[in-house]
Amino acid sequence: MDTVYEGYNPQPASSSRASRCVAPIANLEILESNQPTETKAVRYATRSSVKRTSRDDERVVGEITTVPDSTPIIDQANDKRVKLDAAETESTLLAEIQKEMPVTDSQALSNYNEAFTLLKENPPEQRLDIQLPYETFRQLDNAFSELKSEADISEDQRYPSLAYNSLTQTVTVVTAPSSIHEGTARWINDEVRDFVKDYLSTRRPQTLQRIRQVGSTTKHFPLGGYTRSRKEPDGGFIYQPLGGPSKMVIAIEVGYSEVYGKLLEDKDMWINGKGVNVVILACFKERPRFDYPATSHYRDITDWRAEGAVMETAVGETAQFNAQQGYYGPLWYRDHMWAGKLEEAYIEVWRQDSHDRFYLIQEGFRVALGNLPRTLGLRVSDLYPHDVWQAEDIEDHLIPFDSAGFLEGLRFDIVTAAKDRFEGFLFDKLRLT
Repeated sequence: MDTVYEGYNPQPASSSRASRCVAPIANLEILESNQPTETKAVRYATRSSVKRTSRDDERVVGEITTVPDSTPIIDQANDKRVKLDAAETESTLLAEIQKEMPVTDSQALSNYNEAFTLLKENPPEQRLDIQLPYETFRQLDNAFSELKSEADISEDQRYPSLAYNSLTQTVTVVTAPSSIHEGTARWINDEVRDFVKDYLSTRRPQTLQRIRQVGSTTKHFPLGGYTRSRKEPDGGFIYQPLGGPSKMVIAIEVGYSEVYGKLLEDKDMWINGKGVNVVILACFKERPRFDYPATSHYRDITDWRAEGAVMETAVGETAQFNAQQGYYGPLWYRDHMWAGKLEEAYIEVWRQDSHDRFYLIQEGFRVALGNLPRTLGLRVSDLYPHDVWQAEDIEDHLIPFDSAGFLEGLRFDIVTAAKDRFEGFLFDKLRLT
């Protein structure tokens, strides 16, 4: 977490890939008996993601299956098949659970397995939203902690992240996002930080240290029906006096249009469950959404460094052409689209009783320069608790937003996303080293 005038340093996405190890998991506790049966069976699976291939004949100890015999799994350390002892089969675990659970809860077991598999495999650019009761979420959280412990991964590693909304009983798994996602959150944070630093340095310099940028810290929610919730924002600020309680004042969430409804639920959780002053939602529509190509078309690649250099040159030339035409993507290489076209981009600013939307890209083109927003409506007072701001007696001021600069930086983020995806394909799919 940085002060308002220090650098923002989010964890690089490339360093956040979870190890593909096998982690044992304790028995699932039964679903909370006070939850209506119909809500237990409901599944919300909104995945805005790079599509990942799955091997139907592979199972891991952390998953619960209905396979009756000893089940083959993949030992990720040496890529050899091993056998589970019959006494430890997942079918035994399932049978024990089903003695105490209604049939309708089989969907919850399926949801649990899907979430755990995503946490274990950690493919990039995915968001999964599913519904689980709180006690089952706790089992998933414990299993995830064991997985990280086995792989010697720090609990502080940001991705994959595991969040819970106790009001809607929604579990959210997010894996390492693209540079478009990370760059957007960083830009908004930096715009606010830099202006507030300059503005307060001549008016209330002593309060600068109290305004802190939010990093990858997990936040808990004390209000309303969110008391068992937890989440990490993509960015934001807290007000932290040295000798008093802190308050999160701004939360930033970034996502694709496919999960806009879930972003609104995140917004509700920050405002109603955490009491923040402002939630900023940044939303993009990439068409088509990225998918890896068939590996058979790339078997001729033997030197990843040489191929990567050729790809970077080709993508850079395409990006320059797109800029001349006013496009934001797509980027192609070897007959495959490594970054789609951004057809739409907008930022919403939400408060308890109002919200505004600011369009930046529409129908694939930047909004006319004269119509780009010069501010998102944020004010210096938004970085303070309301009672503290009244006591400080500082003149308020709108915080500017450099929309044109943001969109120019977005072009570079699109290129970086394409390069990262190609690099991930070379290493994760083709297994080049």
